[in-house]
Amino acid sequence: MGNMNLSPRLQAVADMIPDCEVVVDVGSDHGLLGSYCLSSDICRYVIATDIHEGPAKRTLEQMKVYDGRCETRVTDGLTGVELKENMSVVIAGMGGLEISKILNDAIFSNGSIPKGMKFVLQPQKSHYELRSFLSANGFAILDEKIVIEKDRFFYSVILVEYTGKTYDLNDEEKFFGPVILKDRPENYVEYMAHEKEVFVKRALGDVKCAQILKNWEKYL
Repeated sequence: MGNMNLSPRLQAVADMIPDCEVVVDVGSDHGLLGSYCLSSDICRYVIATDIHEGPAKRTLEQMKVYDGRCETRVTDGLTGVELKENMSVVIAGMGGLEISKILNDAIFSNGSIPKGMKFVLQPQKSHYELRSFLSANGFAILDEKIVIEKDRFFYSVILVEYTGKTYDLNDEEKFFGPVILKDRPENYVEYMAHEKEVFVKRALGDVKCAQILKNWEKYL
């Protein structure tokens, strides 16, 4: 593996990327993840996109040692990126609604998504809405991990595959993740303790949250 030091969040994202020819890094964290992928031989080529020119330039500077194996594009999400079977896509550090929009645009505005393409998603919020979108639009959830940073920031990392086949998730699976609930991965206990604090507040005005909080013992 490469010798770069990533944050626990980015390391978890990198660890979930399947080996591939090309990684498309959307909102590219200044090129840190792309550089790690190349130095670790996760892929042979990186396309890094950012909607703003400044971050795109910083990404290019970070990755200049890999000249010829990477490129940056100033674009919104995956707009203008031709998705191919040998690619994996990373969308990390954005809200679930924003990630959903990028995926939706890729399906309906940017041409198409090849069946079997893998996506690594790391939402900052709106997990319920993101998983609702994934299930309704044919993105199968293959794996989910929980990451803790600085003992107080909790993140979920989700590996999905585009199949085009829709499926159903219940409310608790949309909130917490079907794989997380089934496998109870590392950091599950701490994550659910944190989520309970969130749900106690949200339950005051949200019937779905109130119902889940009522049956919290089943998650312990």
